[in-house]
Amino acid sequence: MEFDKSMEPGQAPTHSRLRKVDNIITKGVTLTGTNTKEDKFERFEQWLRENGAQFEMLELRAYEDDVSKHSVQFDNESCEEKKEIVKEDGANNNSSDDNKATEASEMRGVHANFSIPPNTVCVSVPRSCLITVEMGQGTEIGQAILNSDIDLDAPKHIFLMVYILWDRKVNGEKSFFKPYYDILPKTLQNMPIFWSLEELRYLQGSYLLAQITDRNEAITEDYHSICQIYPNFPNIASLDEFKWARMCVCSRNFGLQIDGHRTSALVPHADMLNHYRPRETKWTFDDERQSFTITTLQTIPSGAQVYDSYGQKCNHRFLLNYGFAVEDNREVDGFCPNEVSIELEVAQDDAIYDAKYEFWCRGESCAGNVLGNGGVSALAAAVAAAGAARANNMDTSAVVQSAMNAAAAFVESSQAINSIRKTRSRSLSSDNSVPLIKRIRVCVSNNENTRALFSMIRVLACNEAELNNMSASSTTSVGEAHCPGYMSRALLGLSASSMNHSLSPHAIAYHRTCRDVRHPVNIRNERAALKILLTTIGRTLELYPTSLVEDVQELKNFVEYPMFSNKRHAKIQVRGEKEVLHHFILWARSALDVISVIEKELEIERGIMEGKYSEEKLKNVPRFEYVVHAIEDEEGRGIHHTIVRYCVDVLGSLRREELKNMRRSNTATSL
Repeated sequence: MEFDKSMEPGQAPTHSRLRKVDNIITKGVTLTGTNTKEDKFERFEQWLRENGAQFEMLELRAYEDDVSKHSVQFDNESCEEKKEIVKEDGANNNSSDDNKATEASEMRGVHANFSIPPNTVCVSVPRSCLITVEMGQGTEIGQAILNSDIDLDAPKHIFLMVYILWDRKVNGEKSFFKPYYDILPKTLQNMPIFWSLEELRYLQGSYLLAQITDRNEAITEDYHSICQIYPNFPNIASLDEFKWARMCVCSRNFGLQIDGHRTSALVPHADMLNHYRPRETKWTFDDERQSFTITTLQTIPSGAQVYDSYGQKCNHRFLLNYGFAVEDNREVDGFCPNEVSIELEVAQDDAIYDAKYEFWCRGESCAGNVLGNGGVSALAAAVAAAGAARANNMDTSAVVQSAMNAAAAFVESSQAINSIRKTRSRSLSSDNSVPLIKRIRVCVSNNENTRALFSMIRVLACNEAELNNMSASSTTSVGEAHCPGYMSRALLGLSASSMNHSLSPHAIAYHRTCRDVRHPVNIRNERAALKILLTTIGRTLELYPTSLVEDVQELKNFVEYPMFSNKRHAKIQVRGEKEVLHHFILWARSALDVISVIEKELEIERGIMEGKYSEEKLKNVPRFEYVVHAIEDEEGRGIHHTIVRYCVDVLGSLRREELKNMRRSNTATSL
């Protein structure tokens, strides 16, 4: 599933909906006038009113003018927070992109007819106008899915899709929901799964390309799975129509609780609200009213666009699921949720490769499974068929041949489809082999993923003694919770051959997996880990055809990168990824500078203990306290607070521990 469906009614929305307009457009753009499109929207609104919906405070507007044809001038604010677009006289874009008109025709928003005070229910849509998961389950296709054992990528989405596709095909013009279907976008060219190869090239270097491939794969696999259990499905919808429905549902559905039951639903009119943070409205299903309601959280001025919040998300999720990227994707407190995928692996030439690789794989199934889930399923079917045939004294070869062919075909197709990901992975590897690569998404934050990243690079940087201390348990006879040692090791993903390895009785730390080394091992390891991080980020940045500086400059060109265009959204996405990568470059370099100071202090302290230096020696070198105070002074002026806290707290603690160990060792030697 792509989205968090655990939200309770009334909480900040994290549902999805198509968003093609990034900001309110009230100047320089012609709003819907008198034409057939307005008639379509009028019929839609009339249908809602006739069935009890209330939204008289709001007005639905479609933006007719192709804003991509005009250069746009902005203040320093993000276009997400800008309240109008202003044309520059004489500016023009002569792009011949055939999709521009289509994209513009899909742009619309909801505006306030008059000033709306806070805590006002501005939209109420009755239950009868909602399309729910249960309605899809009630169709013949839905029943076939429920009675089968097929594994679908997004089951709730599938049932909503099934209802739309079935209802449009079977009931057609007589469908109760026809006025709603008529206003749904006919094409979704802003969604990356529908981008052309030329548009996809704008994302070169980004892992989002692999996610787009994965999404297309998953949708295609779901379609063929349903066709297998419901042979008439191709007459209901083609694969292209299935993809269209998937992205309509993906970008529009609400996770609701109706009569105490959690479900998902499409809510006509409510799904027209565009995205804005911080949220200005909240929504829920009101059991007493038996209606879906939207309530204002603050005053909405007359004529202003009424927004929903799609939640705090990384731009890759906005782009993949909604078809847009936020120009300045920051929260009120300055936090930016944009992420980048960093790939890590054990170096092939590592002196302790085998031992390190085993710890790297601990807890995961990674022993060369080239079949993947689908191939394994087909192979399992072959084994089961052989067993059944053997039990009935039948020739097993003919029985299992088709299943074995399916497994082989799956492997072959997977290898071709995943070539983009493997090419990217190999470019980060030292040779043409692809060992287990751990991929982790990080943002500018000291969150769980950042801590896991530092844990993994510490493992990659460790020497044999450090690895033994990390991975060796203090006992081999009894495992955790008094389980036998062999069972405990098996549960942790350790091979049987590793059980004979001698374990140090003085192991100072024991970590379940490579993600658990949450504190520096020692000063040597931390320096080596930071260098690995710099090298990894450097390789990642090399995958992009342009630099961060170039991206920033290019986004100032609204002629070459028109507002709302796929090209601009792609550029915003890759720029955001590079911003995170450069944050970690600054982190690593700043930390390495501090470590150099600590190492110099330790060297002098050791010399003083050995009688090589006098105390005066320490007065002539930069001290840790001086350096970190200088870094603290820069906090907020170029150095992020996560870097400051790491240098002050983490490295400060490591310094104290190293000094303590040194003095303890010196005392023991003196005795």
